[in-house]
Amino acid sequence: MSDKRAVNFKDINQWLTLLANLAVFAGIVFLVLEINQNSQLMQIQIQQSRADAAIANLTEEYNSPYIPEIRVKLDNGEELTQVEGRRYREWFRAVNRNQENILLQFNAGMLSENPSVRQFAEEVVAGTPYNIRTWEGIKKGFASDYVELVELIILETR
Repeated sequence: MSDKRAVNFKDINQWLTLLANLAVFAGIVFLVLEINQNSQLMQIQIQQSRADAAIANLTEEYNSPYIPEIRVKLDNGEELTQVEGRRYREWFRAVNRNQENILLQFNAGMLSENPSVRQFAEEVVAGTPYNIRTWEGIKKGFASDYVELVELIILETR
């Protein structure tokens, strides 16, 4: 009987080992699914942050007593005063910082789609000679991959 009992304990031990391994495997599968779900939620939150930032920027720009008038002057080829130039440069720096952040998030795999950084650089940064000169004055503080992209677009549009 002791041999039979030893065999039963051996069988039970093998079954318990198999169940333990299956439980570990199930735990790993569950963990992968949770990580994937968290990644999707993070992408949704980033997309919402981008939308909020874009809305805030447009709201600030169009509610500003200065930026719309400055942009109209630039569109008409008029010279800006020193104060207007300073205001515009700081606004320009802020919108470029937002685009730099979007590019950083995309390069890190946090965004599911290619962002509109290229379109922004084509339309805004390279859009006017004044903007290109402003870019030349502020580009030192930006990440190298963003600077390289904007510089390439400026060269392509000339």
